[in-house]
Amino acid sequence: MESVSTAEAAQTSGCPLAPMRAGFDHSTTPELLAQHRETWNRLRSETPIFRSDITPKYDINYLMTYADNLAALQDTATFSSSSVNYLDEPHQKLIPEELDPPEHGKYRRTLAGPFAPGVIKNREDEIRQFCGELIDEFVAKGGGDFKQEFALKFPTTIFLRMMGLPVEQRDQFIERADIIMRTLPENDPDGSIKGTAAAQIIGDLNAVLELRRAHPTDDLVSHLLAQTIDGEPVSTEDFYAMGFLLYLAGLDTVANMLVYMFRHLAEDPKLRRELIEEPELIPDAVEEFLRYYSIASGARVVTTDTELGGFRIKKGDRILYCTAAADRDPEQFPDPDTFIPDRRPNRHIAFGAGPHRCLGSHLARLELRIAIEEWHKRLPDYRVPEGTVFTEHVGTVSGYDALPLEW
Repeated sequence: MESVSTAEAAQTSGCPLAPMRAGFDHSTTPELLAQHRETWNRLRSETPIFRSDITPKYDINYLMTYADNLAALQDTATFSSSSVNYLDEPHQKLIPEELDPPEHGKYRRTLAGPFAPGVIKNREDEIRQFCGELIDEFVAKGGGDFKQEFALKFPTTIFLRMMGLPVEQRDQFIERADIIMRTLPENDPDGSIKGTAAAQIIGDLNAVLELRRAHPTDDLVSHLLAQTIDGEPVSTEDFYAMGFLLYLAGLDTVANMLVYMFRHLAEDPKLRRELIEEPELIPDAVEEFLRYYSIASGARVVTTDTELGGFRIKKGDRILYCTAAADRDPEQFPDPDTFIPDRRPNRHIAFGAGPHRCLGSHLARLELRIAIEEWHKRLPDYRVPEGTVFTEHVGTVSGYDALPLEW
C-alpha cells in the first residue's frame, strides 16, 4: 500500500496541498483492483482529496466525497474539460466532452435530438424485441459468460443500429473500443496499439460518413450531417471527434453496468423475487444499481489556483472525479454500502453532473430496465458457478472481465 505524507503544506492560500499518495494510479493499484469499492471507502475516510505524482508534469488530485465531485463537475470555469484524460497523452479529441461552455453547448445541441426522452421512448419496442431474442439465444446454450453472450452484444447492437454502423462487424467494434479504454501505458509505451485502434475507428466512421452523404437515412450519422454549428455544416474533423465519443460511450458503459447488476441479482434471490413480483420497483432499483456500482471516472484540467475540500489545488494540475467514491459517501447517502432498491432520494452522479452530464442517460436507463424485465420473464433462477473468481478492471470505466452464469 502506498505511503501517505502530509509534510507538504504550503500555506500561500491559507490551505495546504492535499496529502500525497506516491505512485497511486487507479487503473493499476493492486489494492483497488482487489477490493474496489472498499478501498475507495477507506481512502475517503482518510482524506477528502489526495494527490498522486504518477506524471511529472502535474499532480492528480483524487476527489473522494460527493460534495467535492459535484462541485468540480458543475464548475466548468475552474475545472476545464479541455482534456478528460488523467494521463497527458495524445488522443483523439472527444466532442462535446472536451469542450467548455459556450462552445460545448453548440455541439451538444446538435446531438440532443436523437437522445431526447420521447425519441428514446419510441425505440422501446425495438429494444425490447432484440433484448428478448438475445436472451433466448443465451438461454438455449444452458449457461456461459453473461458479459460476452449478452451484456456486450445488447447495448452495442442497439447503438450500432442508431449510429448506422454495420451490425455484422459488432465484435470488431467491441474489440477496438476495449483497446482504447483498457490498454495501459506500460503495455503500449509508444501509443501504437491505441493509435492503431483509433485509426480503425475513424475508418469505420469515415465509411459510414461517405455512404450517408450520398444516401441519408434516419440514423445518427445522417442527423449530424444535417446539423450546423454557427451557421456552418459540421466539419469532417468535428464529425470524427463527435462520432469517436459516441462510439466509445455506446460500446462500453451500459455493458459494464449490466454485468455488475446481474452478478448482484444472481447472488441475491430475495431481490430477484421482489423485482419479479413487483416490477414497478425496477426503475428505482435501476437507480440504486447505478449508485451502488457507479463506474465512471475522468479528469478535468485546473485553470487557476483554487481551493476544494479544504485543500489548495494548483493551476495546471488535474482533478480526478470518481463516481464510485462519491456515490458511496455516507454524508450524502445513509447506509451507503447497503443496496436499498427503493432508495429515495437517490441523487447519484453515476451519469456525471453539470453541463457534461451524460447525454445517453435516458437510453441507458431504458436498456437497463428492459434487460431486467425481459431476462426474468424467461429465466427467474440463475447463479454464479461455485468457485468463480472475479477479476475487475478499474479506470475510466470499471467492470468485471467476465460473468459466468448457470441455471
